[in-house]
Amino acid sequence: MQRIIAFFLSIVTFFTSSCPLLFGNNKNTNSDMNSLILPDTWAATDGLGRTVTSAEEAGEKDQTKFVGMFYWTWHTNFSYLTPRNTTEILSEHPEIIYDFNSPYWGFDSNYPNGRPYFWNEPVWGYYSDLDAYVIRKNAELLADAGVDVIFFDCTNDTATWDNACLKLFEIFEEAKEDGVNVPKVAYMLPFYGDENSTTSLKHLYNEIYSQGKYKDLWFMWDGKPMIMAHSDQLKKSDKLENEILNFFTFRKNKPSYFDSDKLYSSKSWGWCSDYPQTKYGKSLNGRIEEMCVSVSQNAVDGSLAAQNDVRGAQGRSFTHGDYSYSYNYAGQTIKVDKTIDNSDFYGLNFQQQWDYAIECDPDFIFVDGWNEWIAGRFDEWEGTKNAFPDQFNDEHSRDIEPSNGRLKDYYYYQLVSNIRRFKGTDEKTIENNGTKTYYHYEDSTYNRDCAGWKGTYYTNITMRNDFVRADVYDKDGNIYITVETKNDITSYTDDAWMRILFDTDTSGVSDNWEGFEYIINRGKATENTMLIEKSTGGWSFTEVGEAVYTVDGNKITYVIPASALGLDKADVKFNFKLSDNMQEDGDILDFYKSGDVAPGGRFTFVY
Repeated sequence: MQRIIAFFLSIVTFFTSSCPLLFGNNKNTNSDMNSLILPDTWAATDGLGRTVTSAEEAGEKDQTKFVGMFYWTWHTNFSYLTPRNTTEILSEHPEIIYDFNSPYWGFDSNYPNGRPYFWNEPVWGYYSDLDAYVIRKNAELLADAGVDVIFFDCTNDTATWDNACLKLFEIFEEAKEDGVNVPKVAYMLPFYGDENSTTSLKHLYNEIYSQGKYKDLWFMWDGKPMIMAHSDQLKKSDKLENEILNFFTFRKNKPSYFDSDKLYSSKSWGWCSDYPQTKYGKSLNGRIEEMCVSVSQNAVDGSLAAQNDVRGAQGRSFTHGDYSYSYNYAGQTIKVDKTIDNSDFYGLNFQQQWDYAIECDPDFIFVDGWNEWIAGRFDEWEGTKNAFPDQFNDEHSRDIEPSNGRLKDYYYYQLVSNIRRFKGTDEKTIENNGTKTYYHYEDSTYNRDCAGWKGTYYTNITMRNDFVRADVYDKDGNIYITVETKNDITSYTDDAWMRILFDTDTSGVSDNWEGFEYIINRGKATENTMLIEKSTGGWSFTEVGEAVYTVDGNKITYVIPASALGLDKADVKFNFKLSDNMQEDGDILDFYKSGDVAPGGRFTFVY
C-alpha cells in the first residue's frame, strides 16, 4: 500500500510543479494577496472553549461598519526604566497595596511620583515600540481580527511619539506587501482645545500629513484624514491653521465616561464609556455615528477612580445588574456570570458593552484598548493612596494584546467574535476542481534582535519554513495536503518539523490539546513517513497511524488516511493548522512567538 501511495505522490508532485494555475511559484502582489488571505473564514476555539463567531453566524459583511482600536506607541519613551510588574510584586507582598512608601515597590530618583508600572507581562515581553518583530505580530493580529484603524494615544501634553509611529508605519507598509490587510492609522490628541492640542496638530500636519507621508495608511472619514482632536481653537485667519481646519475630518475627543448622548452636530466621539454607553453623533433619524466598547473602566459609582480603589473599580468581571452570557462546550452549557471561577478570564464587562453597542448598531465602534500595559503609581489620586489610575492587575486592566500571565489570549478571540458579529464577514472560498486553497502571509515571524525595557533584550531566529499556501482535497479515504513555503523546505531531521494539527471535533467533547485532537509529526519523521497521534488529554498523545509524504523544493505533500483521524471517508470535515519549529511543546502561546504557524495564534483553516 505504501508503494502505491508513494507512486501517487510522485504524480501529485509532477502535477503541482507543472500547473501554475494551482501552484504558481511567483510571488503575488499585495493587492492579490489581500484578496486571497481570508481571515474571516478562519475558525478558532479559545482556551475557555468559546468558539469564535463563524461566517455563517455573522452573515454578509456590512461595508459601512468600522472598528477602531486605541493603540500605544509610548513604551520606547520609558524603556530606560527597569520594568516593574504590580501583579508579581503584590503576589509576594500583598500587604503593600496601599503603601506608597514600601521599599518593595522600588524607587527611581527621576520618578518620585508617577513612575510607570506594568499590570502584567505582554506575551512578547517588556518590548520597545521600535521592535519590528512585535509591530509585525500586532499588524497581523489586528488585521486578522478585522480592526480597521488604530488610534495613537497622544493625549498627554504635546507628545506624539514620532520615532515609534514612524517605525510602525514602516513595518505596516512591509506587512501590506506580504498580504496583511493592516489597519489604517489616526491620532487622538489632547482632550481639550488648548495650546497643547494646537502644537500637536501643527507638528503632525507639517511633518507627516502635508508631505503625504504614508498616505495609503491614513484612515479616511467623510472623505478626509480622520483625527480625534478639537478644532475650535484654530483660527481661519491664520494660513496654516486654516489649512489644518480644511485638511482633516475632526471629531472632538470627549474625556468623560459618563456623557449624555450627543447629536451629530456636536462632531464629538468618545474613547471609553460607562454602560449603557454614550451614543455619539446621533442624527434626527436615529442613526448613530460612534460608540465605545471598553474592557474595563477606572470608575466607581459614576465617578473616576483608581483601578485599585478600595471600593472596587469596574474591572473585567464587573457588570451593571445581573448580566450573564452562555456558550456550549464539551457537551455542557456554560453560564458566565460574576460567580464563575476566574471570572476575569471571561470578559463580562467587555461582553455587556459589546452586546449593547451591537444592538444600537452605530457606524463605528471604538475599542479600548490594545497595548497600554502601564500606569503611573501616585501617592494619591481620586482619594486612593498608592494609586494606579489606569492599569493595575489582571482584573483591573484593559489591554487585549495577549499576555504571558493568566489572561493569555482570551480577550483577543472575544474581540474577534464580536467584530464579526458587528461587521459580518466575507465568506469566500478558493477552490479549483475540488481542491481547496488556503493562503497565508510571508514573513510572519521576523528575526528579532532588539532591546526592550532596561535589563531586557529579546532575540528570535526561529523562522525556518515560512508557510504561504496549502492545497487540500480528499479522495478514496485519503486526505491530500500540499503545503508551500517561501523557500525550499529544510531537512526532515529538524526538530518540531512541518507539523499539522487537526481539530476534528469542534464540540470539545473528545480528548484534545487546546482544541486539537490529532497531530502529525510530533516525533521524528523518517525520510517519507510521519506518525499520526491522537491526544489522550492535553499535550499527551498515542499513536494511531502513519502518514506518507514527499518533499519537492518548497512543497511538501502529505497523504493522510482519513480513518486515522477518525473521519468517515464519505464526510471528511476538519479544521487544521500548520506549525514549524515550535520551541515550547504544549504551550499554546508559543504559536505567537516561535517558528511559523498558519494561520496565526489559535486560528485554523476550515476544510
